[in-house]
Amino acid sequence: MINEKREESFMELMNDMNYRGKMGKLVYYTMNGKTFVRRVRIPGKKRKPRTTKQKELSGRFGMAQKMYSFYRETISPDIWRLAGKAVGRRGNMLFVSVNSGCFEADMGIASPETFRFSEGELLLPWGMQVEALGSGRFRVTWTDERELATAAANDRLKVGVFYPGTPKGVYWAEDMSGTRGDGCGEFRIDTNLDAEAHVYLFFAREDGSAYSPSMHFRLTMND
Repeated sequence: MINEKREESFMELMNDMNYRGKMGKLVYYTMNGKTFVRRVRIPGKKRKPRTTKQKELSGRFGMAQKMYSFYRETISPDIWRLAGKAVGRRGNMLFVSVNSGCFEADMGIASPETFRFSEGELLLPWGMQVEALGSGRFRVTWTDERELATAAANDRLKVGVFYPGTPKGVYWAEDMSGTRGDGCGEFRIDTNLDAEAHVYLFFAREDGSAYSPSMHFRLTMND
């Protein structure tokens, strides 16, 4: 019991110090704001076979990391970096911790409804709605009369897209337009890629220094 209390106290100290690194045969690392410890692998020593659950979690974690790399190249290296900086975390780790449950190993995004395309300090406007205009074009409307540091009239509408037929990739919508102050905006998706699309609406500060969380909508080509 005494040893267990000492170990708990030691881990609390590591948490307070936000310690990361190697100490003897132990490696300390941080995940979801908590400090964990694992032993350094000894060469030649056989490891215990991983359970099905461990393999599943590892596969999801690995797929989320791959998606983040794709996201950085095709969408932006700044959105999750800025969100992570605001909470004292690396952007890739925040992305993985928020979204890892949405992935399946080697399959990509398995739960697009819960996938968070963006994160940040800006506020989403009220009452966002999407209306089909035809030929893959859509109109977005909202209500927002706030003029704050986190909700400026010149914040620009952004639209990310996920096509179920390409589960390992996310993309920008085309022809995006509209600012928060306009109360409306438009975008276009590629109707040739899939029969449906999941879109993620969010806002970006005019200079790209801040973003809002995303809001999900499912669209079909019949919309």
